[in-house]
Amino acid sequence: MNAQDSARPEDTLAAATERALAALGVTEPPDEAGLHRLRTPVLLDRSPDAVEEVRRTAARARADGDDRLLGRALFMLAQYAWQRDDYPSTVENADLARAAYERAGDRVGVARAAQSRANVLRITSHRDAEAALTEALLLARRAQDGVTEATLWLDLALVAQKSGDTATYAARIEEAERCLRPSLLAAGHAARNLGEVKEQRRDVQAARESYGRAVRLYEDAGAPAPATATVLLWWGRTERVQGDAERSRELLEAAVRKATSGGGDLVAEAESRRELAMADKLAGNLREAMYGYRRARSALRRIDGVNPLTLANIEFELGELLGLLSGPEHSRRHFEEAYRWYREAGEPRGLHNSARELAELAMDEGDPSTARDLLTRAVAPLGRQTADPMNRLRMLTSLGRLLSLEASAGADPRRHHRRAERMLTAALSGFEQLGQLRNEALVLLVAVRGGIGVGGYSPMEAGEEAIRRYAGANDRLGEIEGQWALSQAWLRAGDERRALAHGRSALLAIEEVRATSPDAVTRAGFLHGTRSAALPLLMPAVSGDPAFAEQWLESARDWAITGALRTGVADLSPAFRRLHADLKRHEDERPPEGAPAAQRTAWQSAHRALHEQLFFAFTQSLPTTEQRAGSATGETEPGHGPDEIDHHRLGAREYALYVELFTGADRTVEVISVCRHPNGSLEAGHGLLSPEAVALLTRFRDGEDIGQDGELSLRADPAWSQLADRLLPSGLASVLAACAETDPIRLFVLPANELWNVPYAALPLSGSTGQLVDKAVITLTPSMRILSGRPEQPGRPRGPGREHRVVGLFPTDAPMGELELERLEKRTPVRRASSYDQLAAALAEGAADLLYCAAHGEAGHRPGQDILTEAGALNDWSVLELAVPATVVLGCCGSGRIWHQPGSEPSGLALSFMLAGARQVVAPIKKVHGSTCATLLPELAERVLDGRSPAAALRDLQRRARDDPKAPRLRDEWHLFHCVGTVR
Repeated sequence: MNAQDSARPEDTLAAATERALAALGVTEPPDEAGLHRLRTPVLLDRSPDAVEEVRRTAARARADGDDRLLGRALFMLAQYAWQRDDYPSTVENADLARAAYERAGDRVGVARAAQSRANVLRITSHRDAEAALTEALLLARRAQDGVTEATLWLDLALVAQKSGDTATYAARIEEAERCLRPSLLAAGHAARNLGEVKEQRRDVQAARESYGRAVRLYEDAGAPAPATATVLLWWGRTERVQGDAERSRELLEAAVRKATSGGGDLVAEAESRRELAMADKLAGNLREAMYGYRRARSALRRIDGVNPLTLANIEFELGELLGLLSGPEHSRRHFEEAYRWYREAGEPRGLHNSARELAELAMDEGDPSTARDLLTRAVAPLGRQTADPMNRLRMLTSLGRLLSLEASAGADPRRHHRRAERMLTAALSGFEQLGQLRNEALVLLVAVRGGIGVGGYSPMEAGEEAIRRYAGANDRLGEIEGQWALSQAWLRAGDERRALAHGRSALLAIEEVRATSPDAVTRAGFLHGTRSAALPLLMPAVSGDPAFAEQWLESARDWAITGALRTGVADLSPAFRRLHADLKRHEDERPPEGAPAAQRTAWQSAHRALHEQLFFAFTQSLPTTEQRAGSATGETEPGHGPDEIDHHRLGAREYALYVELFTGADRTVEVISVCRHPNGSLEAGHGLLSPEAVALLTRFRDGEDIGQDGELSLRADPAWSQLADRLLPSGLASVLAACAETDPIRLFVLPANELWNVPYAALPLSGSTGQLVDKAVITLTPSMRILSGRPEQPGRPRGPGREHRVVGLFPTDAPMGELELERLEKRTPVRRASSYDQLAAALAEGAADLLYCAAHGEAGHRPGQDILTEAGALNDWSVLELAVPATVVLGCCGSGRIWHQPGSEPSGLALSFMLAGARQVVAPIKKVHGSTCATLLPELAERVLDGRSPAAALRDLQRRARDDPKAPRLRDEWHLFHCVGTVR
């Protein structure tokens, strides 16, 4: 025995087998199953020592009577000889291996040994080669060894190819593919399952590698689409966890395609769409996230809720998303639905999370009693989740918040605060042990909002620490929330200087985030949540830091659409134009009125889906804040720097009025108005609205009829007077009272939400019988940052070369439209169009100074809704493709309405015309009679063409119509028109 042998441990059969497998490069345990899993032994280490080790293994196996190990060792020697082109040794070792395998009853080994011998005969062109290969093939088939059978078919195919028999060659290749498929499929399943195990063990890198291998195997095996879709879904999820958003989206979109191909897999489709929606939410693409969740839910509903857990997850995530986009009532509905599905699925974690989110909503609304009941309901499922500390720590955080809310109404507030502090400190400590920076910051945020010390930090120190930890977690939105919370805390403490400093930091952070993601979640959260909560901060800002106050107000109005208005017409993407063409084709396929209800419903559903896709493509076409900053076309006047661009310099008699609505936790509604005077000073006013005034605003928002007597009923309505007092601050009211009707001020109104659709012209002035229209020329504008890229056009005299100064869209089947056209033609030549195509062709000539649209049917106000259906498909989208002149006059009912809800872009036909290039749009905000339009609007068009501004011309005509005793309908409806336009 040599020195090497003496150093080796006791030679047992297991040890010898392990060394033999190691020589093959296999490190699995040396049990029976391990040996059988060895498919194709290959001697990885070809050194003399390794070969000698195999020979010694063969000798020991022969001495011990271990024919299975002997066969494998001899087979390895045959393979080694084959690689060295030593064909005699290959045949000799293959025959010996086959004999050993036969004695051991190893059919797979017998087939593979026979294959080795047959391949030597094939490579040497022996006449018995085909017979030997056929024999090995039969042996492999009996052994059910698909891999060996497939390789033998390939060997036989080479024999046929050499003889020139192409048909047999092709048939044998097909047989090889058929044999390989089951083995590849099984290997794909194994790789997929291995990836799942690695993912559960949080070894994400290994999981993604296994999933990738599974997809390749499935594709090679031609696996069913649902199987591939599932692996693509899991692979995409791991890429998202790894932070590769682009690769994740690519894989998830491939999963959706696979899931929807062939027979389809609705569950895989739903899960893939859900993952895509989650990615969109994280990226700030809120609309696409919403559509993705809805499409995922639709896929599951087509199988009648077979998968309640996935449905529950979708409803829960929809609730979270809607909490950012709109009011709590929408979120609550989805969380309640999620709770129902989690209960059906028996998922305790989901039950707990849903109940806790409902409790958080109740706390947001100042209802601690309901919140306590819901948190009690959330506790029960925790007993089944003992292995998950995260839920318990989140529960402690919610309980700490509840106790801080209950402290103000409790008999012993200090006791509540002490209990809250203990719970929040325990939650903070637990999250710190788990390394959960974002959750640590959330606990600190709850503490500063509740005025509670936590973990040794005072409330103010907790706020500062929350901001630092959000920054450490790379959570910009959390940092912003922390700055707002700290700002409010200092405001409550009476330190306005520090409150404004933190408020300014929050606003600047929002602007920075929005610069890189114009549709980011910050926009919705800032508008709906933090801005409302920070309302008290605006009042000291007006007096202490007016520049910040106005920047705050403008920030809320600087949407993507506003940015497009600042730089000119939106650069519509090819995707938008393609979808718009699809929409127009789909409109031509509208089912007739007598079509079956199911057919009409299906058409409407498809039409709505096209509109949703189109709206998303439209917002993607708009410039980002960075692009806008780099393109100041038409914005800068000589001598005006960036400050003047951002804060438009007002003329001597020009005023800007920002008006906002805020709904408190107790459902009360407060109006805040901030007026900028010509000298740059700001004044602010705010106050609660009575329920009657709130109801009046709701009627304006919904476009309902104001009353039988229209504007006359408003004059006698005390709610209308109260609303006017809230909208017009005292300083502005004094200016209005002092100015003469013959020398009105110019008032730019910057509304928010339903305040867009208030008839400002009819607002009563306190202390007089007059109305706002008597003292002001009123223009509604989305932002004071909008400066027209075109200079003001003076009226030009009519002449031979000015035959078509007005392009008019008039329906052919409306008598009132004919009357309106007749009256307009008495004042100016009109190029008439009766369809969208005719209108587009007339405007494309570029000779129009004014576009006049008359279509007296009810108009919609939501994005993309068909509006002028009598004259063809004219809607928010088709307007964008028109060469629109500077002034547009709309006689369509409701065409001046603006749709603007929290978290969405302001939209409507008037803004669409402005995006298409118009500078001023005059239109009614609700349904009006055709005779009212026929009386007012043709004369308004004439005055505009003669050089009068649209807003001033509208004011003159409205006052005359209001005071005309011969036209009762005009007296009822004169105030229902307004002018939406740019500052200049």
